[in-house]
Amino acid sequence: MIKIIILGLFSIFLVAGAAFTYAQEAQKAALPNPGLVPGNPFYFLDRIGETVREFFTFNPEGKARLQINFAAERIAEIKIILETKGVSAPGLDVAQSRLTAHFAKAASIVESEKSKGKDVRELAKSLNVDFDSNRDVLKQSFKEKREAIKLEIKDLKEEIKLARKIGDSQQLEALLSELDGLKAQKELLGRKEHDQEHALEEEEERLEKEIEEKLKAEEAIKEAGEEKEEIINEVKEDGLMTLPLEAFAAFEEHFSEAQAAFNAGNFESAEHHAKEAKESLEKIKEAIEELSEAKELEEELEGERGERGRGTKKEENGEIEKQIQEEAKRLEKETEKAAEAVRKAEERLREAGRVVEETEEEEEHQ
Repeated sequence: MIKIIILGLFSIFLVAGAAFTYAQEAQKAALPNPGLVPGNPFYFLDRIGETVREFFTFNPEGKARLQINFAAERIAEIKIILETKGVSAPGLDVAQSRLTAHFAKAASIVESEKSKGKDVRELAKSLNVDFDSNRDVLKQSFKEKREAIKLEIKDLKEEIKLARKIGDSQQLEALLSELDGLKAQKELLGRKEHDQEHALEEEEERLEKEIEEKLKAEEAIKEAGEEKEEIINEVKEDGLMTLPLEAFAAFEEHFSEAQAAFNAGNFESAEHHAKEAKESLEKIKEAIEELSEAKELEEELEGERGERGRGTKKEENGEIEKQIQEEAKRLEKETEKAAEAVRKAEERLREAGRVVEETEEEEEHQ
């Protein structure tokens, strides 16, 4: 009987321990509950609460970690705002600005501690790792919003085709205006994402100064490789194009040099080339987006021309026949423009693979 009781208690402890471990892992992977978000009239209470927490945190390491925790809350706010209020919500700028400020404050604390003669390498590395895991969620949030806008644009284009087909000019005008609004949102989202990433990278560089050169180089090479894979996977998912081989020429050159420098023990050079490789990917992403939009437009216009051709027939009413011919000419001109846009976008994508080489030559002459 005693053995059974002991075994039962032991089983309970095992289950409880597993549940606790699972809860800890889930907490690490998940963002904190954002609570109130910018734009809420009581948001100031959230800021007061954080100020109080800062005031009663006396240890410098604790203060730095607190800023990273606050940064995670700002990322959670950004995610909620993008999902519920959209790109133009004023609260988004507030959350983004505060996110950068938290990371900057954490970097300043680390720099201050180093100036006092303290070894801050492990702290800097730990803060960087903690923040990077949440930063991945931030990137995913922007990506999800971008995909949602793209789906809205796709659905709206179908409605526009239908409005054109039935000749509802009033509805067509309203839909085209809505399409322009969605395209503006997509462009604004891209700018906000780029500005946020750039601001965070500047602060991250301050923090990374305190990390050993080898670890910094290793992380930079890893990030560059992961970003390239992400681009390739996104293109495969869209299924709209095949990337030309030369598109990644500049990336591959810098990435190979980064790996070679790392293997040779030249970690500063390895980090530099890894970051150059990553920068070359930004131009590729812009070119891919332009090419994707141009090809979508070309396919839509070709489909519209096909439908118009199948539906064309001799009408007794001369006015209707005239309208059909004018519409056919319009579609033909727009299709030619779209084809030219595709050609230019493809050339820009190839150029993205070469542009870094030209920049390097200019730097050498300077």
